[in-house]
Amino acid sequence: MPTMSSNKTFANCSNKQSSLGLLPWLIGVALSACVLSLVLFNSIQQQSEAQRVKAEVRYTLDHHANKLDKIVGKASANLHSIEVFVRQTPELNQTSFERFSTLLSVENPAIRSLQYAPDGILTFLTNPALNQSAIGLNLYKAPMTAPYLEEAALTGKTIMEGPRELVQGGNALILRYPVYRQRNAGSNRDLMGFAAVLIDFEYVKQTVIEPLEQQGLIVRIQQKSPMHADWVPIHGNPGLRLIDPISSTVFFPYGEWAIEVVPKQGWSPAVGIHPFLVLLAAITMAVVIWMSVHEYRSRKAMHAAYELAKSANELKDKLIANVSHEIRTPLTSINSIAMMLDTPAYSTEVQDLGKAIKQSSEAVNVIVNDLLDLSKIRQGYFRLNHSSFQLATLVDNTANMLQQQWLQKPGVEPILLEPSPSRTHYLGDRGRIEQVIQNLISNAFKFTMFGSVKVRIYVVTESRERDQLIVEVSDTGVGIPQNDIERIFDAFYQVDSSLQKRYNGAGLGLAICRQIIEVMGGTIQVQSKPNLGTQFEFRVPLEHGEQQQDQRDSQSSPGNRILLHVGDMALEPHLATCLEPDWQVRFLQRNSNSDKILPRHDNARVLLDIPEPLSTDKLDWLDQFLDTQQHLTQHMVWLGKDLPAVAEKHHIRLLMKPLTRQRLSRAYEQDHRERLSSVESAGLDPMHLLLAEDNSLNAKVFKKLLENRGISVTCVSNGADALALLTRGSARFDAVLMDLQMPVMDGLEATRLIRRHPELQGLPVYAVSGHVSNSMKEECLHIGFTNFITKPFDPDVLIDDIRARLQQQSDSPD
Repeated sequence: MPTMSSNKTFANCSNKQSSLGLLPWLIGVALSACVLSLVLFNSIQQQSEAQRVKAEVRYTLDHHANKLDKIVGKASANLHSIEVFVRQTPELNQTSFERFSTLLSVENPAIRSLQYAPDGILTFLTNPALNQSAIGLNLYKAPMTAPYLEEAALTGKTIMEGPRELVQGGNALILRYPVYRQRNAGSNRDLMGFAAVLIDFEYVKQTVIEPLEQQGLIVRIQQKSPMHADWVPIHGNPGLRLIDPISSTVFFPYGEWAIEVVPKQGWSPAVGIHPFLVLLAAITMAVVIWMSVHEYRSRKAMHAAYELAKSANELKDKLIANVSHEIRTPLTSINSIAMMLDTPAYSTEVQDLGKAIKQSSEAVNVIVNDLLDLSKIRQGYFRLNHSSFQLATLVDNTANMLQQQWLQKPGVEPILLEPSPSRTHYLGDRGRIEQVIQNLISNAFKFTMFGSVKVRIYVVTESRERDQLIVEVSDTGVGIPQNDIERIFDAFYQVDSSLQKRYNGAGLGLAICRQIIEVMGGTIQVQSKPNLGTQFEFRVPLEHGEQQQDQRDSQSSPGNRILLHVGDMALEPHLATCLEPDWQVRFLQRNSNSDKILPRHDNARVLLDIPEPLSTDKLDWLDQFLDTQQHLTQHMVWLGKDLPAVAEKHHIRLLMKPLTRQRLSRAYEQDHRERLSSVESAGLDPMHLLLAEDNSLNAKVFKKLLENRGISVTCVSNGADALALLTRGSARFDAVLMDLQMPVMDGLEATRLIRRHPELQGLPVYAVSGHVSNSMKEECLHIGFTNFITKPFDPDVLIDDIRARLQQQSDSPD
């Protein structure tokens, strides 16, 4: 035992000595590491500062280079506008030229003058009083200008010269463009003259060059063109040697500019490290690297994999967005051609083919919209449009969704249980809520062969400022296996391969529904049993909107009307309860006693609900029954998909499922049918529309669709041609359909110029595009577009909208 105790004491002492011997080394290593860390930190800080300065200079240079590019690009677009105007105005004079040019140059301080030189003689120009010395100048005899004119006439392209000292004083960049009697003409005998835009070089210096110099930068600009292969200095000292300059190249018509900048004080120098500190650093880093090499490599590999996956995901989302937009253009043509085929002018077989094509294109359009929404959500561009809406409008639109699905699958009963009338207005994104409801209803009908699809909408009070909207969509379909419920909200997921073959779809609808609901701050859940059915429920908070005075008359007040429901089965109890605030529902069993006279009351209405198939016995009973009734025909409504001939003979009206309070009220309006018929038979003057569309196939199809509906259409291929037709005043147009992406002048710029014209400010201009983002719609409406039409569009809806706006303009006082 004593021996063992001595050994332990010796071992403890040895360990203490070893620890004490290691202590100085550990302290030295720690101090060395601290010194090295400070030096390295200082070096990294200075190098980071230099990189930051370079990044700021790069950003500043690119920003001002983009300004220069926009100045020249906007001026180049004006050249094409002048060309179109000159060719379409045979009796050109100074007054008409100056009036048109003023529209182009207003609010553009870069433009010094807009000019047109027929046969090379400078004749028409803006601000003639300030440019008097230039009028009548023969440009072919100007030695510095003649070569550029010959080059422009030879190539038929825009040529830029300068900066050039002008005869009338000052310096300018001059853009010239040949004007031919016919577009695409290439011979000098077709040459009419030259359009020119003079950009004030002083404005370029004040906008681009001087702001760079004011930020402590040395600026040097050089120019190169096909006529001057070597770099020609424009600004700055060409002999000055710039160390590590930041450069940017701006490409212009017929040449390019190279802009180089460096700070006057130079870049921050790199910091050297003392050899002794390098030695300490090497020793310290060797230990650190030896201990952390594996962790470093694994972290680096994981980071690289993360960055690769992130960039691939971003690229995929951008690809989805771009491809989805590009699909819309051919899809528009396909959908429009299918609508043309589905007319009585063609045989039944051709009409059926047209309907099939239209259904397929609409299915593709749904997938494209889903892809766009998914891309926006993943890229963070998804925004909600909070605005005031009526809960009754949401209910009515939901009823229309159920009706459309029921018409395609009449074997599935649509049922809508609406909320009791209380608060009417809320703040929220009604469009996105309806998108979720539409997806859930579409899925319910898709997976239900028989039975019913029921939608229940109700509101629960959450606080004094807001309520919670609850929507339940249930069906009696095939159901979902329990092990698939957790994954049905994943993008591109479908239950199994057999369902993929049996039911079409991309597996995006439920994923987008969940994303939308979560962005709204709500929740969505699902309950399902295989072969029994599925129920989806989502909840979203809605803030209270400003309440408006209830406009319902005494006839629509609760308990004031009686609904005599005649049929084989009574209404579902929940549905009858939903109707009770406006209707007292009384069920009358249909029987063989067809001569039974229903009790008559001033506020009594009759709802005939005879289930299909309509046998001969049912039709005979209906004929005898209607002959014996004393009710006015406008007080009787047939509930079904089609109106039987017997009911039509008695002038009974048709009401399609599902039943709601509002739909019932509209069905029994006395002047409803007369009002519709008067609108349809009213003598309307034929409309004349101007269509600006660069895609020739789309233009041809759009024109044919509109002409089939009695609309006169004039087509142009760009915004400049549209602007010239409108300002010339030779033809009157009721509205303009303007594509956004076109050559020469896009739809945005053309609409800006249209709204500046005093005689065109009230003209309806519709933006037509495949872009569907809210930001694009807001930009179009801000510029002055009347409405936004997304490709593919329904021509009947468009025509109704135009007529409504024209009628509104005619009814409003001058």
